[in-house]
Amino acid sequence: MGNPSVKNGLMGAGVAIIIYLILWLIDPTSYLKFGSWIGLVIALFFMYRAAKEARDLNGGFIEFAELFKVTFIMIVIMTAITSFFAYILFNFIDPNLIEVQKQIVTESIEKMSGMMGEDAAAAMAEKMEEQDYNLTIGKLLQGWAIGLVLWAIAAAIMSAIMKKKNPDFNEFA
Repeated sequence: MGNPSVKNGLMGAGVAIIIYLILWLIDPTSYLKFGSWIGLVIALFFMYRAAKEARDLNGGFIEFAELFKVTFIMIVIMTAITSFFAYILFNFIDPNLIEVQKQIVTESIEKMSGMMGEDAAAAMAEKMEEQDYNLTIGKLLQGWAIGLVLWAIAAAIMSAIMKKKNPDFNEFA
């Protein structure tokens, strides 16, 4: 598998899913509370790896546009797989995670009630109770698409940092 985007996207997804499963097995609330932060670190690490491999494959030099394609395709692959995993986990493996998620939100609102005031906290708690927490394919795709916009920014930043122009190439010669 020579394509850095595909290789690192699959490896990143595999590592993330293994860590998510370990968190979920230890305590489902730890998966819900810390999974996204851990996933962020994993994604950034494998994005860096893909960028470095692409640059190395090009003799140590690569332009921003080419590097952006590599990093963005890598994140598309990784997030598609991990999003599909979350859908399976929430809907088939452990449907009780939805209730755990509601409980975490309720506890967070209770902790913030001192800052917001009792009336605002009660109104927010009521609004959260009415919200549908089920993870449907539509919600999954919508969240994935919105996430890709944010990941495109991260891919652009990573590409700008990792790009390296060939000093032997002179555009004006």
